[in-house]
Order: sequence, then structure tokens, then C-alpha cells
Amino acid sequence: MYCYSLVVFSLGIRRSILCPAFPDLVVDIVQSIVEIVSCGDSQDPQLFERFMEYQVLAEFVRVLRICTDTGIQAPFLQYLSIFIQNIENYCFSNDHINNIIAHPFNFGCGDLDPYYISFLRAVSSKVNIGIISILVKVHGVRYCSFLPVTLYSAALKFSQRSERMIQAAVRAITLNLYKVSDDLVLQFLSTPPVSDYFSNLVWRLKEQCSHLDGHVHALKERFTDHGWKELLLEADKIVDEIYYLKDIISVGESCLSEAVALSLVNFLIFPILGRLLKTQQSDVSCLLPNFFCSYIYSYFSQG
Repeated sequence: MYCYSLVVFSLGIRRSILCPAFPDLVVDIVQSIVEIVSCGDSQDPQLFERFMEYQVLAEFVRVLRICTDTGIQAPFLQYLSIFIQNIENYCFSNDHINNIIAHPFNFGCGDLDPYYISFLRAVSSKVNIGIISILVKVHGVRYCSFLPVTLYSAALKFSQRSERMIQAAVRAITLNLYKVSDDLVLQFLSTPPVSDYFSNLVWRLKEQCSHLDGHVHALKERFTDHGWKELLLEADKIVDEIYYLKDIISVGESCLSEAVALSLVNFLIFPILGRLLKTQQSDVSCLLPNFFCSYIYSYFSQG
């Protein structure tokens, strides 16, 4: 029953793509396919075989290439995120998931961005040694189209976004990939220019410390409730960044820990200590960076 329904809907999506007058029909069919795969796998063991046989993922890619309306792409990505959580590893053996990730979406229009980053997060949660082995066995090592490479590169494009949901998703995606513990993936992550991401994190932390320093200095001159709230907000951002860096180190991969540690020392701790050595003042602007250097050292030294 489930296999028959899958065949019907897979044929339906091929026809609906050719009917631009009914864009909602595409989304409805994709939703139906996702529901069939999600609910029918436990009922019909041949479901995924039929899914692969009828190249349903390839049809999903065709949908994105033809339907450029973000009003269709957003719910489409939402259903794909659900779908990804229910597929087997061998569904990653072709480049269809990779092609969806690399699709040139028109970001910044409507609500597409959070749906896309949620899709990336769903994919990252499935990446493991088993999938890496399948990809290498089928395709060999091609960094330009290697799924973890495409996924990581896509996620980093959102690393400077200020929305909390997107920030949390980017961190979850990167941590999921750091935990794969595959030599090929780690080599990619720890090699410039990709490894510059770690130094960028520390540079951002340094800027946040500078902003916090400015807030403290301003409050010293004139205390206001608004200024106090701004100070607490900046402090929360710094603590959040430190927790993320600690999570990266806690993964336990020496190449990642070394990259984070070197960035902290070279771009945050040494510059701040050098600044302290050059000045004879003991005002807040000197004491606050010194405090954070001590805090960071004590926090990470706890293991």
C-alpha cells in the first residue's frame, strides 16, 4: 500500500512540476511523499527500495531548479528537513542532497533563510562515519562536492548572522561535523582557509570584549538602566561565545583544539596582555580585559 502510494505521488510530482499554474500542488505532493516515507518505513520494508528506484530525490532537485518562488521553496525545505530525519544512510550515496544544499537560493527574501538553515541542521545530524564511508566508496574524495565540505561551507555563510535561531543552528551544524571524527573531514576543517573560521570566532570575541569595555566605561561616567541592560546583554554574548569555543575543544580532536587554542592566544590573550604591559593606567579599560583573560584561562583549564 505504501509503495503504491509512493509510486503515485512520485509520478504526480513529475507532472506537477510541468504545471506552473498550480504551485501549491508541488508542496502538497512533497508533503505526502514525506509522510509516506516517515510513516511507512516500519510498515513496508521495501519502501526505501522503491524510493530509490523511482529517483524521488532527483525529482526533489528538479522542483528546486524549476520552482524559484520562495513561497514554494520555504515549505519545501521544511518538509525536506522532516524527510532527512527518516531516510537511510544509502540515500546519501548520490549527489542529490548535496545538490539541494548547493542550490543557489535567493536568501534574504521572505522566510527562506531559517528553513534552509534548519535543513542544513537536519542533514548534519545524519552525517556519520557510515555515510562518509559510503560517499568515499562511491565517489572517491572530491572536496569540491564532498557532502561534509558542501554542508560546512554552506553553514559558514550564515556564521555572521545575528539572529539567535540561525546562530544556534550554525553552531549545531559545525559541532555535528566536528564530532564525525573522520580524517578526511578533519583535514578539511583544520586547513586554511577553512580553519580561519576559528580565528574569526576569536576576533569576534575580542570585539565583544571591547564593546563591553566601552559599556563599563560609559557606566562609570554616567549610570543608566538602559546602559546596565546593554552591559548585561554584551556579557551574555561573550559567555555564549566562550561556551561554544569550549564545546569545540570538548569534541576531543587535537587539531580542532589546537586551532582554537592558538587563535585564543594569538588574537585575544597576547594582544590584551600586550596592551596592559604598555600602559601604566589602572582604569576600567585595562582591568576588564585582564579579568576576561583570567576568566577564559580558568574556564578552559577546567577541562
